Amino acid sequence: MLLTPNQWIDVLQGIGKSLLEKIPQISGSADASVMIGRGAGGDQTFLIDETAEKIIIEALEKTAGKVTGFTLISEEYGIKQSGAESNIHILVDPIDGSNNAKRGVPYYAVSIAILNGKRLEDLLAGYVLDLSSGKEYWAINGKGAWCNGKRIECRGSEEFEMVAFEASAPAKDIDTILPVLRSARKVRCLGAIALDLAIMANNAIDLLLVATPSRSFDFAAGMLILKEAGGIITGMDGGDISGINAGLERTVPLIAAANKNLHSKAVELINNRSKL
Repeated sequence: MLLTPNQWIDVLQGIGKSLLEKIPQISGSADASVMIGRGAGGDQTFLIDETAEKIIIEALEKTAGKVTGFTLISEEYGIKQSGAESNIHILVDPIDGSNNAKRGVPYYAVSIAILNGKRLEDLLAGYVLDLSSGKEYWAINGKGAWCNGKRIECRGSEEFEMVAFEASAPAKDIDTILPVLRSARKVRCLGAIALDLAIMANNAIDLLLVATPSRSFDFAAGMLILKEAGGIITGMDGGDISGINAGLERTVPLIAAANKNLHSKAVELINNRSKL
């Protein structure tokens, strides 16, 4: 038996409530920055990451695991099979923006994507919860995107009014994306990729540049939310990313935009820069 996309969203919203009861109280505390080790994704794992992941895994196994088997792919734990084998894959980033969360910067989220298959083209549902504000964003493939129950759509500007970027390796990354940053009226580095994509779907920013290759769990849920709101996301070269596997490996640099015109302008600027 398979859960419907709407039933998956119900499950994920229940997980969100549990996280809101615990994680914001840890954020910014000394405990939040206690290093546990390194996660399966290769990054450092802190107590706040591990706490969130335990809540998510336990809830998924208690609820969805009783109905359908699934393969969990999580930044910290790695790959875990629950119940009978099925095509359902669940991509989890327990804390999207963990450096923000551990320092008490109020911009971090949980990001969970449900796939009926092994590639991003198989996305069924995406859920991003801003753990600092409590805002919930979700999307169902082919049905639309929502914020706190209200349907959202991209109505981005035709200019680069507000551009966000992620620079994990600033010395290299900023040089790559500098032509677009120079063309923007305002620039922000917010620090949580899936949440960036979700707020773009809700008209907060016009463009997102991620110069360092990301893992699928970093952006899958936000990707679906943005696409269902009318936005576009590709590799930084403009290439399709729907065939990317759900896994722990790094994929490609990304460009996401509120509309096709902005996306085309950004790709052109970056590709012209790379030819110099």
